Amino acid sequence: MKYLACVWLLCVSLHSYSQKSYKVISVHDGDTFQIIKKGKKQSCRIASIDAPELKQSFGIASRDNLRNLILDKTVLIDSLGTDLYQRQIVAVRVQNVSLDSLLVRTGFAWHYAAYSKNPQLKNLMQLSINEELGIWKCGIVGACPPWLYRKFNFINKARNCNRCNY
Repeated sequence: MKYLACVWLLCVSLHSYSQKSYKVISVHDGDTFQIIKKGKKQSCRIASIDAPELKQSFGIASRDNLRNLILDKTVLIDSLGTDLYQRQIVAVRVQNVSLDSLLVRTGFAWHYAAYSKNPQLKNLMQLSINEELGIWKCGIVGACPPWLYRKFNFINKARNCNRCNY
């Protein structure tokens, strides 16, 4: 039993050690922000979620929500890799709360199931859908996932993907 407790404590310590504190200097949209890392600006993309694009319904609201949560604040970051745009893919904690969970639960982001199998995020998204929070205000039919929005051409974006104009 003592052995298991020691292993658990070591795992928690190593996880905490891998997290680093950074001050957020700007927020681009609902899932992307910048920090200063080693004297240079570094773009970060929050793992496991996808927020509306700025031109989508709730895009500006999603960005503004993230700004209110993290801009000029110190956050804990776990870097999980780099994406095609050289952004760090990160797990973020602010005031000891997982940012991906908070954004999904409040209806400001989708659980990005193509890149995350986290059952907690799936459940939190279902709760926000049921309560019609944020992007779900017009119901599930009125919300266009950002990954589909990005695939449509400009004409189809306006015609087929923005059914809710909040």
